[in-house]
Amino acid sequence: MRDKCGVIAVYLAAGKSRRMGVNKLALPFGKKTIGHSVLEKAVNSKLDYTIVVKREEDALDWIDDPLFAPPFRERWKPVECREADKGQAHSVQSGLLAAMEMEPKGIMVLLADQPLLPLGIINDLVSRYLQQDHVPFLAAGFQGIPRPPIIFSPQMVPELLELEGDAGARQLFKKKELTGMLVDYENEADFFDVDTKNDYQWLKGCGHGW
Repeated sequence: MRDKCGVIAVYLAAGKSRRMGVNKLALPFGKKTIGHSVLEKAVNSKLDYTIVVKREEDALDWIDDPLFAPPFRERWKPVECREADKGQAHSVQSGLLAAMEMEPKGIMVLLADQPLLPLGIINDLVSRYLQQDHVPFLAAGFQGIPRPPIIFSPQMVPELLELEGDAGARQLFKKKELTGMLVDYENEADFFDVDTKNDYQWLKGCGHGW
């Protein structure tokens, strides 16, 4: 991995799937799984690298074999979060610390449970971010409301490392002094995240990837 690269993704895959009752990342989505679907887009995108933040006991068997072989295997790595049970903030921080070792220009927080997220949005955000100078963050949005994925400048990492529990990165948007960029997209379903059994039933019924 070269120094001072472009944008690295912190791929959050360490949740307990408490509301689903089973590991939602391993649930079928077409011929793949929910978790694999998003990761596959990440490694095929303009992102320079992807850090998969996982639970200590996760064997990553929800990822299909092709991503473990060249050339894809050189584009991502797993990082264990031993404090995953304490909340999403700890998963974010585990990924951030690993990402900062690579001296990136930006760090994208990417959720593993957004299987409908288009590759085009990932690429668009990366391209827009790299064209900016010193922007604290660049977030996707729908009707003016920020949605993941979000790209943060390295200068934002100290504040992100102060988050606790289940406080997601979007907590930072409540700070009036923080000004970043929001890119509005037209389709709300692109940002649909699968948290419950009802969500999964809706996903199966919408016809995407099946």
